[in-house]
Amino acid sequence: MTTNKPFVIAERCSSSPRPSSPMRHGRRLTSWTTTGTTGATGATGATGATGATGATGLLAALAVVGALGAGCDATAHVGKNPGSGSSVRVLPSAHAPLTATSKLDLLFMIDDSQSMVPLQRGMRTRLANFMDVLKNLPGGLPDIHVAVVSSSLGAGIYANVQGCTPNSEGNLNGEFQHSATCTALHTGSSYLSSSKAADGTQVNNFDGDITDVFSCIANLGDRGCGYEHQLEATRLSLERAMSAGDTNAGFLREDAYLAIVMLTNEDDCSVPPNSTLFDPAQHTVSDSLGGLQSYRCNEFGHLCDGQSPPHDVASLPQTFMSCVSNETPTGRLVHVNDFIDFLFGLKPSHPEKIFVAAMAGPTTPYVVEANVVETGVGMESQPAIRHSCTGGTSGVEYADPAVRIRQMVSAFGPNSYFGNICADDFGPTMQSIAQVMVAP
Repeated sequence: MTTNKPFVIAERCSSSPRPSSPMRHGRRLTSWTTTGTTGATGATGATGATGATGATGLLAALAVVGALGAGCDATAHVGKNPGSGSSVRVLPSAHAPLTATSKLDLLFMIDDSQSMVPLQRGMRTRLANFMDVLKNLPGGLPDIHVAVVSSSLGAGIYANVQGCTPNSEGNLNGEFQHSATCTALHTGSSYLSSSKAADGTQVNNFDGDITDVFSCIANLGDRGCGYEHQLEATRLSLERAMSAGDTNAGFLREDAYLAIVMLTNEDDCSVPPNSTLFDPAQHTVSDSLGGLQSYRCNEFGHLCDGQSPPHDVASLPQTFMSCVSNETPTGRLVHVNDFIDFLFGLKPSHPEKIFVAAMAGPTTPYVVEANVVETGVGMESQPAIRHSCTGGTSGVEYADPAVRIRQMVSAFGPNSYFGNICADDFGPTMQSIAQVMVAP
């Protein structure tokens, strides 16, 4: 078994004290509010429905996605323009191709909300397309860690939101998932590990083929929270991996490549743990938060054509051409830029060693329409986001515009991939993700 170097996360620099950040799992999350221009970021020019590799359609747009603040030392501007106080994010260069001697920490973030079972199945049945790319490297599989995390992280301060209650499948707190039925994973392990000993023999913490065991731990089901925290759950899982004694500990290695792959059919709706966005006492359009539906994540998490999506149905249906994450004070979700900065901070000297991919809904069309729902006191017409794609062999699989997720993925330039989750066959996309991960 290879010896892991101790992992240390780089501190951000600032000319002023860091704002207080929320606590999760007994630790303080690294959370900073960025400033600067945000209106040009996002999915304009994206080709989300085609699953094209990389982020070439967004390179110009990503020239302005927020600054860390004036007064920082130039060496700390990971993923930023090295000029002090710059508001320009610089895309990392492509990393060198992986080989059998490379170290790779691979994290799959899997949405486990309702409707995800067929999509999870589509991914799991094509994991071989992904893993075979790694197995077929000259010399074979790299020194690899594989972990799975759920998108379920509860509903802010509320413990009574259906499907999102504490100590349930609706709030898995960033812990790596491995069902008790996955008996091939050795007792006491929370992620897969495969490496070569000095004599060339394979050292695994599981029995059988890695693809089969990976498929087992990736079978999360659909009993998770409907307010998906894709970004925050990923961040929390990695922070836990840096905490000695945690069940996630040991996954992250300082000298390894880090690859994150997200599978989800809704956009990120990450909020701080003290958020009141999911107040279950508000459930009609006359309430300030509107209906208790996923649309809250759109209304308070996106800016479309420079404004928040509509609160009522008077002007619907309405099509928007350019939507981005709302990083202004009116936004109530955690900032995409904070998550990007967090990831770059994991590899401050080698930002090119971070790869991010997603299979999610294309960002267009972005249409808000009226939908009649039961509010608990009667039926009411409320705004809802129209699915941006449908598909699957049964024709009932769907996804919504993944504006925030696409914006996050694009920040990693050539070391990124965005694919359409509505594809009838996940095989080509799974293979392409692995190919770009191995050799951008």
